[in-house]
Formats: sequence, structure tokens, C-alpha cells
Amino acid sequence: MSPASALPFSVASVLNLNRPGIGETILLVRSVLSRRSPGWRRSLPAAASLGATLALVFFASSASAELPRRSAVWSDIQDDGMSLVIGRFVGKFESPDFRSRRVVLRHRDSGRRQTLSIDDGLGLITETVPPGVYDVEAIEAVYFPNIRPMNLRRMRPIRQRYSVSPRAHESGEPLISVPPDRPVYIGTIRAGAERQGMVYEGQKLRILDDFDVAMERLSVTYPALHASLGEEAIVPQRHFMLRPTRPDPPLEMVVGMDDPITQARRYIEDGKFEQAINWLSTFMPVSDSQRSTVRLLVGEAHLGSRDLDSAIEELGEVLLQQPTNLRALRLLARSHSLNGNLDDAESLYRALLDLRPRDAEAHLQLGFVHALRAEVTLSEESFGVAFEADFDYLMHDLAPFLIAVRSSANSEVEYVPPVMRSTPVPLGGRGGSRRSSQNDGLLVLIDHRGQVKSAQFRPESSNRIHQTMMSVVRARFAPATLNGVAVPSIMALGQFGGER
Repeated sequence: MSPASALPFSVASVLNLNRPGIGETILLVRSVLSRRSPGWRRSLPAAASLGATLALVFFASSASAELPRRSAVWSDIQDDGMSLVIGRFVGKFESPDFRSRRVVLRHRDSGRRQTLSIDDGLGLITETVPPGVYDVEAIEAVYFPNIRPMNLRRMRPIRQRYSVSPRAHESGEPLISVPPDRPVYIGTIRAGAERQGMVYEGQKLRILDDFDVAMERLSVTYPALHASLGEEAIVPQRHFMLRPTRPDPPLEMVVGMDDPITQARRYIEDGKFEQAINWLSTFMPVSDSQRSTVRLLVGEAHLGSRDLDSAIEELGEVLLQQPTNLRALRLLARSHSLNGNLDDAESLYRALLDLRPRDAEAHLQLGFVHALRAEVTLSEESFGVAFEADFDYLMHDLAPFLIAVRSSANSEVEYVPPVMRSTPVPLGGRGGSRRSSQNDGLLVLIDHRGQVKSAQFRPESSNRIHQTMMSVVRARFAPATLNGVAVPSIMALGQFGGER
């Protein structure tokens, strides 16, 4: 069997994934969807972090909700002792390589699980369930690409389960209340990777209130049911597991002093760093808070354009005024890391850990610092914490890996990339036309133990990439090493390795 090193793999560039929505991600480690602030019963926040579990097994048994009959009216559903859930799911698992999308609920009184099927087309949810209060447990799908020829014994479907639960420091649980006397509208559930500027914010859920659009769709898909609700003057109840997000208005419609700041953030998110700096140079802050925000954004833009000395100067000034500014700490630590100032980077990441003891990025960076010093035990401890949860930002913020690359290029430090030892599934062949192969892209995140944690593919990738994906997620790797110390790594195949 050919080792992975024989494939066109390379360490990915730090900027490859700084744009959201660049591809679909397969995750192989348990994590959770959680809310960021307590007191959720009073006012639920508009976004929730999204994590995932991947397993090479089929879904646990649960009761499936049912679609109403095309001719059903509201009284028919009630006579069956049921109610109706209306909604939509968008943003994740929209590639045709994902099947069986569904939302998993658990009845609070009986403990019985119910699943809401998500339509393969528009992602619509129109399901009958018994009335009651339900906890939202997870969103599930199956990664099962259409590969020919398909060997089901080797290429088993890969389950994706995005758990929905609060973090340990938060109270309450996400729930949906289904009334007996009317349908419930749960909104458009939108999931996807988000970031603020250059900092990846994780996979998040948001709820959009598209009630009027949903009712219009119901009138088309279930005209008799929609008509019966109108005849009985029954309006579906709105009940959301998160406070709905309002779409951002066009920038030209926004007025106020924060306009240049908002635009600068958008420029940075789009990788237009010079435009962000030029835009902010015309803005005259009117408060100390605005002055710090402007300097922070300017520093972030300099970091994005790799003007590291200027980034360090600007971000350092922010920290002098705001020593506990987490974002400034993180960006300044990255700047020092990329500039080769590892002692300064280490101090800043330790300061970040004083404020956020389980911060994944800080532990990951410190793990690399320990590896550079050949401190095996300390390195392994740091990497272990980094991969406990919330690790998927590594597929988007790849700065930590540049420490290893820069060190191996500028010194006598030895960096050895990971090597695939074995896989039960043959590596991808020639599948797909030459044109489609040019759009291929695959990233693979491997931890310090040689375990594949997640993989991401471009949506337009050919079958060759999907077959390679099925091979890689089941593979055994010898992990990358730095100074002989095992370290995490990212391997890139195709377009992910050469963009920007």
C-alpha cells in the first residue's frame, strides 16, 4: 500500500480557510452545541456553538415523526393525538453526499426520542409529533458519497451527529414546546462555520424567523392543511430554541458612528486588509473605546497582510489600555508566533490561559513551543487539552502549524510530516473528469497521536476526493514529529493547498 507521503499532500497555508463556507467538514470527535451566555430563559442569545461526533455506525433507534398526508386537515392531525412542527434547516450537510438529515428531540416527560426529518431539497421540516415539551438533542446526517463502484463492506456510511447541549458553566437546555391546539413554527435553523475577522468563532447555529415564507410554502405543499388552519383561524405558535437572528441590513442603510468599524470588519473577513486600513485611516474616534477598537482592527489587518512588526505595535498598544482584552491577546500572540518571537508568544498565551484556562489555541501553541524544546511530557499535556473540545477551529485558523514550518525552515529543528501506515479502504483512484479534478480539495486534521480528528472537502470535488476521504478517516497514521516529539498536523490535497 502506498504511504500517504506519496500523495500530493503538503502543510496548508495559514490563509487557506480564512473564509467561511469554503467546504463541508467531517468531524470525528465528540463536541457540543452550546450557548455563550447564562440566563438563557430570559433572553436566548442569537447564536450557539456547534460541534460534532462522527461514528462509523448507524443511528440509535428512535421514533420517527411522520409527514402529514397530502390531503390531511388540522382536525385529522388532532384526531390522531398529534401536533405539527414546521421549520427548515440550512447551511450544513447540503452536499448531495449527505443523506438522512434529521433533528433529534427527546420528550421531557416520557424520555422518548423523536426525529424530525429534513427534506433533501429545500431542507423543509413538516412533521407530526405528540404534543409536549422536547429537548433538542442533536442534528444528524450520514456522509455516504455516490462512489462507483461502491463496496458497502469497506465504504460504510459515516454518521455525523451535532450534539445540542449547554456547556458546564451555563444553565438550562435548548427546547421546543409543541402545543396540542395549534402547530408550532421553529424557524429556519441555519448552521455553519463563522468567524469574526481573522478569528474563527466555531460552528454555530442561528435561528431565522421566516414565518410568512414558511406559511406560503405550507400552502403549496399541504394546501388542504393550510386552508383548514385559515378556516379555523388558527395561527401556528412561534417557539425557537434560540432568539432569532435578524439579517444584517445593507451597509448603506446603517447610520451611526460605528459604520467605518463595521465596514472594516467586513473588509478583514473578506481578506481585504489594505482596504480595511485605508478605511479606518479616515475615521476619527470620539471615545477611548472606539480608539482601542480601531487600533485592534488595524493591528488585525496588519497581521492578515503579514506586516507583523506593525501588527505587534498596534495590538501591543491595545493591551496597554485593555490588559484583559482576549482578542488583542490572541492576535498579538499569533503575531509574535509568526514573527518567530516564541518567548513573547509563550508569555502571551499563558496570559490568555489565565483568563481562559481551557483555551484550545493557547494550549496548542504551547504544545508546539514545548515540542521545539523537546519537552515531550509537557507537549503531550498541552496537545491533550487542545483537542478536548472546540478544536475544529484548526481547520480554519492554521497559524499554530506555521511555528513548526517556520522553525524547521529557519533552524536545525527537524519536522517530519505524518505518514499513513494503513487503511482498510483503497486510496482514491482516477474518478472524475480532468476539469472536476482541478476543483478537488481535501484537508485532514491529524492529532499528536496519529488519529484523524476531522476532514474537510470542497463541495465541487470529484469522486476521487470522496473515495480518498473514506480511506483517510479510517486510516492509521504515524503522527508528525517536531524535534522527535509527536505534534498535530494538517495535510492538504488539491486546491486547499494552493489557494491565496
